[in-house]
Amino acid sequence: MFPGSCDDIIRQHKAACLRVTALVTCKDLLWIGTSAGVLLTMPLPHIASSTTKLANVPTVTGVPHGHTGHVRFLTSVETTFGSTDVPHRNSYKVKQDQRSNTRLLVISGGDGYEDFRTSNLSEVAGREDSTNHLLLWNI
Repeated sequence: MFPGSCDDIIRQHKAACLRVTALVTCKDLLWIGTSAGVLLTMPLPHIASSTTKLANVPTVTGVPHGHTGHVRFLTSVETTFGSTDVPHRNSYKVKQDQRSNTRLLVISGGDGYEDFRTSNLSEVAGREDSTNHLLLWNI
């Protein structure tokens, strides 16, 4: 069998069995992990108590990096970085400095890593399919 036809079979199988495997929200975005290893984002609509239907269908966007196997989990984490020696004399200054040194990360866990922007086959393709990977996005 030729490598191209193997990839076609795998793609067909992933599409036929496609399901959502993980969800997380972060900064007004819904992150969606799939059984094909593809990650999607969708803006969360603002819904009021009087909302009966959405005016527009939210746009779904594919993330160019994902997993070769299904996405096992998605989570978001708030972390601080930079200097830990923040002066404590002025509590307002401390809170302001901590807020400016804070960032959000979205983390996905799954088998393998795949860059969906390229379709080039390389000699390492498939070698780490079953190795667990954590992918991090700075939000």
